[in-house]
Amino acid sequence: MVVVLAVVGGWFARDALRARDALMAAAEDVARMQELVTAGDVAGAQAVMPGLQEHAADAHGRTEGVLWSVAAALPWAGPNVQAVQTVASVVDDLAQRALPPLVEATAVVDPSALAPLDGRLDVSPLVAIAPQVTAADTAVRVAGEQLATVAALDLHPQIAEPVAELQSKVAAVGADTATAARAVQLIPPMLGADGPRDYLVLVQNNAEPRATGGIAGAVLLLRAEGGRLSVVEQRTGGELSGLEQPVVELTDVEQDLFGPLLATDMRDVNFTPDFPRSAHIAQRIWQQQVGGQVDGVLSVDPGTLALVLGATGPVSLPGGELTADDVVAQLLNEVYLTIEDPQDQDAFFADTAAAVFAAVAGGQGDPAGVVNALAEAARQGRLMVWSADDDEQALLSGTVLAGELRGVAGDSPVVGVFLNDGTQAKVGYYLDVQGGVESLACSPDGSQELRLEMEFTYAPPEDVEELPEYLLGLDEIVRPGEFRTNALLYLPKNARMSDLRIDGEPGHLHVQVHEGVTVGVVTWDFVPGQKRTIAASITTKPGQVGDVVLRTTPTAGGFQNVSALSSCAVSG
Repeated sequence: MVVVLAVVGGWFARDALRARDALMAAAEDVARMQELVTAGDVAGAQAVMPGLQEHAADAHGRTEGVLWSVAAALPWAGPNVQAVQTVASVVDDLAQRALPPLVEATAVVDPSALAPLDGRLDVSPLVAIAPQVTAADTAVRVAGEQLATVAALDLHPQIAEPVAELQSKVAAVGADTATAARAVQLIPPMLGADGPRDYLVLVQNNAEPRATGGIAGAVLLLRAEGGRLSVVEQRTGGELSGLEQPVVELTDVEQDLFGPLLATDMRDVNFTPDFPRSAHIAQRIWQQQVGGQVDGVLSVDPGTLALVLGATGPVSLPGGELTADDVVAQLLNEVYLTIEDPQDQDAFFADTAAAVFAAVAGGQGDPAGVVNALAEAARQGRLMVWSADDDEQALLSGTVLAGELRGVAGDSPVVGVFLNDGTQAKVGYYLDVQGGVESLACSPDGSQELRLEMEFTYAPPEDVEELPEYLLGLDEIVRPGEFRTNALLYLPKNARMSDLRIDGEPGHLHVQVHEGVTVGVVTWDFVPGQKRTIAASITTKPGQVGDVVLRTTPTAGGFQNVSALSSCAVSG
């Protein structure tokens, strides 16, 4: 009997080790396949698939049978055995059913295959592949939820390692499939596959900062119809101002933080860092001032245009050409030094944006590079999109494109540091911003101790007072050459702040609660060469264990959204 038990035990141990090795191999295959799919290498991903399926099937086959059922019922071995069985079953199902059609779909959604031809992007392949992609996304999401039920930290180290590895890899695949599923559902209708769509494009001018970038110096009306994009109208932001009453009812908090200009002047709709709110107000201002249907709103800035020009190549304008290297300086500074008439300055701003959109719509340059450039602009907070269609907006919500005000994203605490110019000038171009947020410690309850440190330096040229009057500000709110801004610090949801220091001294903020998120405001005046700092310790709510997200006002100098590694992840 003892001999029989020893043989059976050895047999089970051998299968357990081989199942572990198969799962580790499957995790490597999943990671490699994701890299290839992300790179658009369909053939390479297809070549990896048989090995993944073989390893997954091997692991699943070795974790079934009477011995495994008996072992799963044993109190000392049960959790480890059940974990391996769950993981092996889930991974095998993914490998055999969900991932193969997803790899096939990669060829269809490859940016190079979707390049505009004669100014039109054929969205019919996306329409055809949408059910396949969304079904695969559902399968990957369900698989991720099943894997998440397995507590890897409670398992034996030899079991915990492959389990945690596969949880991580499937979660990464899930992020990609969720993006792909949104894309195939959003792109065709938003590009006019079901009928024409009209969008406002707010071109933000970072030289006069607003929370999400800068004033809307130019506004384009962009039409999408059957995959073809065209600019049908251009207006300056100043043409869409001066309303006697707000176009929407402002809350008491919005009145206090931003004032009525938020909803009476197109140039000020992005005083709020909540882009869906800005976009809705912009839609209403356009409809009241110009008329017509507005199906959505996009926001870009010269930083976005620079990224796109890096992929399309230079664009031609009547006065010459613009490149990725000079578009930011041209639009945010040099235009005010070389063109005297403010209306001509705004026209140059709008013409440049229209030319870049025309280059994209015409398929100029590298289409895959354009997609990557737009994705990077969205990550930096320079490209945002809002749809007036509730279902489409629900798909956009939670993505980097949405630009929503929120104090938490999943389990990640979100800190916001935003700027609203108070100078009515274009000297914000000379503001340099440095700093970030760091997670210092993770408590047992899953709260994190954060440290925020930001530095703002105003460094205009020595002859700043001799610069053109329009650049310095026509209303002389501050002395010529000086700069004023309101700095807004948004805390993570339900967080606590301590040790607040402004310019190195204990400080005080004007505090409000904006859409459930605590915000503090301070007004700063800068003289040339002056540096301002703000620093604070922040304790997040328990359970906010994810990486820390810092949302900021993208500046002319390049500062943009950043993130910090969670100390909970490090300690875990």
